[in-house]
Amino acid sequence: MMDDGSYVCDSCGEEIIIPLDSTGGSSKEYVEDCPVCCRPHVIRVTFDPDGDAVVRAEPELQ
Repeated sequence: MMDDGSYVCDSCGEEIIIPLDSTGGSSKEYVEDCPVCCRPHVIRVTFDPDGDAVVRAEPELQ
């Protein structure tokens, strides 16, 4: 199932829309640059048994 989720960039304050795919497991973690300010964020997505997603993002520590 493909859907969209979002997070707010801690650096620039923009809401960032990201595609979600629950077919790859119940949780995912990856690094993605903000498309507005290019700051890297660690994105964590978890899916509950009903397929609802929770998206969390925090700045990547360098």
